[in-house]
Formats: sequence, C-alpha cells, structure tokens
Amino acid sequence: MSTNHTRADLTLRLGAAAGDGIQSAGEIMMKTLSRSGAYVTTYNGNQSLIRGGHVWFHIHAGEIPVYSLGYGIDYLIALTQLAYDEHYGEVNSGGVVIYDSSQVKAHDFPNGVKSIDAPLVKIALKYDKRPIMKNTVALGLLGGLLGLKFDVIANTIGEQFAKKPDVRESNVAAAREGYTFAEQHAPETMKRIKFNYAVKRSIMHADYAVALGAVNAGCRFYAAYPMSPASPIVHWMTANARELGIRVFLGEDEIGVVNATIGASFAGARAMCATSGGGFSLMQEAIGQAAMTETPLVVVDVMRAGPSTGLPTKTSQGDLNMVLGISHDDFPRAIIAPRSPEDAYYLAGRAFNLAERYQIPVIILLDFAIGDGGYATIDELDFNTPIDRGKLVREVTKDMTNGVWFKRYSLTEDGVSPRALPGTSGAMYVAKTDEHDEWGHDLSDVEAGLKTAIHMREKQHVKRMSKLKGVASEMRPPELYGPDRADLTLVSWGSSALPIREAIPVLKSSGFSVNSLEFFDIFPLSADAHSMLAGASRLLNVEQNITAQFAKYLRRETGIEIKENLLKYNGEPIYPAEVVDAVKNALKHEEMEQLA
Repeated sequence: MSTNHTRADLTLRLGAAAGDGIQSAGEIMMKTLSRSGAYVTTYNGNQSLIRGGHVWFHIHAGEIPVYSLGYGIDYLIALTQLAYDEHYGEVNSGGVVIYDSSQVKAHDFPNGVKSIDAPLVKIALKYDKRPIMKNTVALGLLGGLLGLKFDVIANTIGEQFAKKPDVRESNVAAAREGYTFAEQHAPETMKRIKFNYAVKRSIMHADYAVALGAVNAGCRFYAAYPMSPASPIVHWMTANARELGIRVFLGEDEIGVVNATIGASFAGARAMCATSGGGFSLMQEAIGQAAMTETPLVVVDVMRAGPSTGLPTKTSQGDLNMVLGISHDDFPRAIIAPRSPEDAYYLAGRAFNLAERYQIPVIILLDFAIGDGGYATIDELDFNTPIDRGKLVREVTKDMTNGVWFKRYSLTEDGVSPRALPGTSGAMYVAKTDEHDEWGHDLSDVEAGLKTAIHMREKQHVKRMSKLKGVASEMRPPELYGPDRADLTLVSWGSSALPIREAIPVLKSSGFSVNSLEFFDIFPLSADAHSMLAGASRLLNVEQNITAQFAKYLRRETGIEIKENLLKYNGEPIYPAEVVDAVKNALKHEEMEQLA
C-alpha cells in the first residue's frame, strides 16, 4: 500500500501468535514513544483465546496529535508466518519488514519495501530456554531503527517486569542486543520522526478514562460482571478501590449487577455499572425500573460486534438501536458517546450530573476501538469536575408531606420531583416499580382502570417524559471539524469521528472540499442538530454497523435523510484511507452524474 501522506508520523505493527507476548511488547513500545514526546494512538488486534491464533498490535505515532491508526504500515514486525502473510501487503513504500527467516518465509515484497532478516530466536535463546523473548529482541531492534534512546526503552521494560528482577534484567539485555543489531544492519534510508525527550505524554484508553472520570465525579460504587471489552473498568476500579474509597461489587450476572447499582444509587451513592452488548440486554428491565422509580443511574456499554457472543474482542457501533429502545414503553434517558479516551473522562462527569439532575438513566456508549482495544494520547486533564446532585432534599418542608408520607413523585413543571435519601427525617415514601401516585402508592392493583388512577397515570407519565425537554437543552450540538463550508459533510458519532479527522487533510491536499459533524450527545438531540445538518451541501454517514443505525435515527428525529454511507461491520476499526476512498467515490460519482 502506497500513500502520498506526508505528515510527520509513523505507523508500526507487531504481529505474532497469541501467547507470544506481542501485546506486552506493543505496550512497551507505545509507552516508550509517549515518553519520548510522541503522540500515539493504538489498536490491539487480539483474539478471544489465550494461546494460538493470530494477534497484532498497531501503533500510530506522530510529532503532532494523531487521532486514528494512520495510513498503511511503515514498520512491520512479523514473528510468525501468518503475521507476515496477513500484513506484508499493507506496508508502505519505503517501509521496513522485520522477520526471522528461521520462522518466516518472506515473499512478494511490495515495491520500495525494505527487509531486515534478524536472528530473533537465536538471540532470544541466549536469555531463556524458550524463545519467548524474541518479542523483546524485536522490540529493541525496532527502537534502534527508530532512533529511540535505549535508556527509555530499558526503563519501560524495567517497569513492566518490576516485580521480577531476573526477568527484567534478561529482557533488557535481549532488547539491548536487538538494538545493537539494528545499529549494524539498518537500511540507509528509513522513515523517522523527531523525538522530544523533555516531554512525557500521558496515554489512556477509554475504559480507564471513563473509570477515572466517574470517580473524579464522585462515583463511590461500581458493579460489574466481567465481560469483554468492558472488563478493564472493573480492573481499574478494583486496583484503586482502597485508595479512592470505592466499593466494588462483582455480581453473579448482569441482572444482579444493575440492580445492585440501582440500590446503591437509591441509597445516595453515585453508582455506575458497565458491560457490553450481551450483558446490557439482560439489564434492560432493571433500567426501566430505575426510570419508573426515578433513581439516577449511569450504565456504560462498551460495544463489541454481535449479536449474541459475536466477536468478543472486536469493535462495533451496533448497539445504538438497543439503547434507544431500552426496556418497554417510553421513559426518559440520555445517551452519550465519547469520541476518544479524553472525551470519555469528561463525559463520565456529565453523565452523573445529568442522571442526578433529571433522575434518569444515562447510558455511555463506548466501543472496543477506543476502549479495551486502543490507547491514545490525552492532554492534561482538568480534575475540577462540578458536581450537581439536583433536587436532593436534605430537610423536608411542610408542603412536601401529608404528615406521614413524603411527596416523592410530586407533579412539577420541569418533570423533576424532590428526591430524598433513605433516613431523611420526615421523608418516608414508597418507591414502586408499578405506576404510582405522587406519594409512590400503587395504581396498578385495585385502582387500575378507575378514573382517578387513569388520570394520575397520564400525569405521572407526562411528568417523567417532560424531563426530556430539560435534558435536550443541555445536549451539545455536533462539533464541526474542518472548514465552515464544504462540498461534502461527513456525519459521525462516537469514535467513528477519529479516522475522519485524519482523512480530511489528505482529501484537502487532493483538492476535495470536506468537513465533518461529530455527534457525541446522541439522545435527545441538541436543538441545533437539525439546522447544522440541513445547512450542509451534501451528507455522507460514517459508522460501524450494517444498517446505518445513526443515519436512520437522524432521519426519524430531524426528517433529514442521509442517502450515502460508509458502513463497516467486520469487527475491524475504520481506517482513514477507507474514508478517503468513500469520499472520492462519492464526489466522482456526482461529477459523472452531472456530466451525464
């Protein structure tokens, strides 16, 4: 794959079999680059098994911010034949393939691609009876080719094996030998970037970021049943629970998890749970319970390809329809979809404020590509997150009670009733999951069908749904990226915005006028969404599902139909080159129609 992309960046891919330690090597290189002043974005192409199969780790690094996985591969480390066969065709002209001919039969090198046949296994066997350290040798070799300081590589390896001094020393030595080999056998010309060792950049993936953002916003209860790719959230919460005062509950299933979260929130804690699509399916009735009892609730769905078990370690944006139609009948909710790890941190805080201000469920939609699957550079975070607990009553006044019962579900103009925590003096009420009156008393048993109950049902239903007006007023419009006016506007939501950002400069250099609208506040839509869509000359939707779920949702809400789509649904992330091709095809097709 050749490209005329001229940015000061590099793309690296390390491929091997599961169990060969390629993820560890990739993370060490990612950290080394970040600690050398580079911006990075990564993707972990792993399989849902512990050993065997094929895995790879992709890194896009640059002197300026990078958003996606970049264009092609500049450096490929292929530790197995399958790794070579799968990826050699994507190596850019001027790129380098690193392999060991005792393990890999190289063939069909693309034009302009250089190769380095390195004795990775032979070197690795000097330091262990098994060739397990061939990944570390290759890592050192790659660092030498890139011109990285070996001390930075060695320090990062040392941290990885800090609790195993012997393993640490042998891995550093193996990397050193690979580094020396590179110095002796490096091609005369290679693509490189400049490093700034005075700057160490922070990196994080969205699972960790949403956990950090939640805790910074006051989350003190977290519940989970481990499900990829949401599992890193519970790992982070557990690792930091004691220091940060978090109660972590590992449930027997997702039903127990979401009900425990609702219980903790009802008791007054800021509480969150997370899962993926399959687990979210089990949570849906309980989410309706939170809506009916008007208990604040934050749920994270880290999307993966489905249905059912689907592709557990692959990415998708296929859960939008599900979260729009949670549970049964209508009830208010908010849906937000971070574009990046940095977004995930800040939107977590917003989610808790929205949940408590309007006493509703708030769903955060992440996906594998930016969650468990991908780290990215983040700027310095602002930890001064405002906390708004909404209409939380600390002292009950006479107008809130009839002397016995607290009017928890009082009919208010904005749809939000005063909320009291258990134990608040004079605030006794019934929190029914059945329809109820203002005191929480049941309307669904002996009073069902009676005129008084019918009218109260209508009033309570309207009251709950009227919250959406307030929520909508807080929803932010899509962010415009690129020029104010363009011949074609790309529409994205969540992480699909990132490859578009790196496609736009390339399209501009080719003479194409393109911008994008990046949606992250999904439901309810901002009032400005319609005018921004309507003001575009032409629209092309980009998302990761087979039915263009977001485009159909926009048509339903705004009446604007997006007729052209770039849809990817094979479990792999969207690459900017795919966006470039889709735009060129769309605009060239328009030119042909005009000529006809």
